[in-house]
Amino acid sequence: MLYRRKSTSGSTPPSRRCSSVSDISPLDCSIEQAASGQQDEVMVKKFVNISVLERIRNILRFDAINLESTAVRNSKMLSLSEDQNSISYIHRYGVDVCFTDEYHSSPSQLEQYRKIGDPEVDTLLSEFKSFGPFDDVISAAAVARDNLKSNVTTNRLAQFYRHYEKIPSWVDFDQIQRGIDVFLAYLPAAGCALYYRSLVGGFSIPKIVEVLKSTRYLVSDRQKTLYRLIDTGGLLAACFAPTESRLSAASLRPGCRGWLAALRVRVLHAKIRRRLLQMKRRDDDGHSVQLWDIERNGIPINQEDLAATLLAFSVNVLIGIEIIAGKPLSANEQHDYLALWRYLGWLLGIDTPESDHMSSNCDKAMQESLPPIDPCGPSILHAYASLESIILHILHPEPSSCDLVTHLLSVRGFFAFRAEVCRILIGGPLADGLGLPKYHCWQGWTVEALRIFVANFLLKVTVYTFLMCFRFYTLLTMSSPWFKAKTTVWHGDLQRKFLHKWEEGHSSRMSAAYKKDKTAASAKKSSSCPFSMVMPPQL
Repeated sequence: MLYRRKSTSGSTPPSRRCSSVSDISPLDCSIEQAASGQQDEVMVKKFVNISVLERIRNILRFDAINLESTAVRNSKMLSLSEDQNSISYIHRYGVDVCFTDEYHSSPSQLEQYRKIGDPEVDTLLSEFKSFGPFDDVISAAAVARDNLKSNVTTNRLAQFYRHYEKIPSWVDFDQIQRGIDVFLAYLPAAGCALYYRSLVGGFSIPKIVEVLKSTRYLVSDRQKTLYRLIDTGGLLAACFAPTESRLSAASLRPGCRGWLAALRVRVLHAKIRRRLLQMKRRDDDGHSVQLWDIERNGIPINQEDLAATLLAFSVNVLIGIEIIAGKPLSANEQHDYLALWRYLGWLLGIDTPESDHMSSNCDKAMQESLPPIDPCGPSILHAYASLESIILHILHPEPSSCDLVTHLLSVRGFFAFRAEVCRILIGGPLADGLGLPKYHCWQGWTVEALRIFVANFLLKVTVYTFLMCFRFYTLLTMSSPWFKAKTTVWHGDLQRKFLHKWEEGHSSRMSAAYKKDKTAASAKKSSSCPFSMVMPPQL
């Protein structure tokens, strides 16, 4: 049974959604493997027939536009589509998107998700108005869960905690472990993809930039921006770094380190959302007017924004690894990695089916009219189509996007190097849209032109040497099970060391921010949350 997303405009939503990984895995993976086999056969024939120079050119080329896997996915969607008349090709940033009603979502459908935040946590914070920027809501919920004499109010906290102790029916922790192993095995390529492709490309969406600007997240001074980037790495390390048992998935079980970190980041998002929606000003007539433009930007950190961010860490990383390696990961590795992020998305408040008849974050009335967005599940085709749909809907770079990209690539200096790597990994058309510079080598015979030629030539050689090292390392990991096992352990140890260092530095920064914050003066120090709202939003 394959997942099909039907159009909700003018028609009744599907009565049953496929939400179990076991429902989709065998067929989806068999299709992926068959297509992968056909893809490998075609590539072998090409390799035999082309010249030596062409072979060398293919080995040295990094192409973010013409990916083999994109053609395979488009072919599969065409063959599986029930209505061939509903298929259309949309050209965006150099790529032809094969848009189908079965797998993709139209702008009108996605726009509905922009009106939804995180109803479960939003309601919780509205009932507990005493929670401040530094209060640890999740620890309070854990205490309420263990308190046998809890009242009606604290019982809501206990219900929230118990809700996420019950794991969805489709979660398989063996598969979650395999997904973590994929991330750890390909950590260098995944990290490169996260920074140069996911972060720069994803956070340059204008409607998301509005939230980043208001919270000064990634748009403040360089040192604070670096801290925010490191904090993102801290969240990943909390979720993926191996425990003493050497099994990373143990940290994502209820009550454990990664599980708590994901829920705390979710509450942080809800605090920011609540603060932005509460900010008002007086107009000329003396009436109170909301500062945040909901009609233009939707609810702050809404379901589509959350889905876009989740896909940046999941599907976009898989695409980045394919660009760096020159070939995609296997279907099984992709499926395991997406299952990992589907589970994390559920913890982070993205509406996801928990079983065949229950959704995680929407009431029954809403679920009947609007199916859960569920960006990473249940099939590989659906996950990639979700990313394409969101890109078509909201990725339209504006001057604010260009400014953010320039700022992010300038955090640690070497802007020219970072801009050139970014251009290769996101493709020329999008790089042009984001205002990234082009470094042409040949510009004439003048002394200045020759100087620029030498500088740009050395820049391009350095960039390609950097990427080729990543390519050979990634290909060796793909081809050698022994090397893959060794790198998984090694990268896991690096994650543990990073997590230890991050916790030390982050704790001291949280303590300093806590002491400066006037609203925290009456709060107990023990209640301070590791993921606190250090910089309250400003409009």
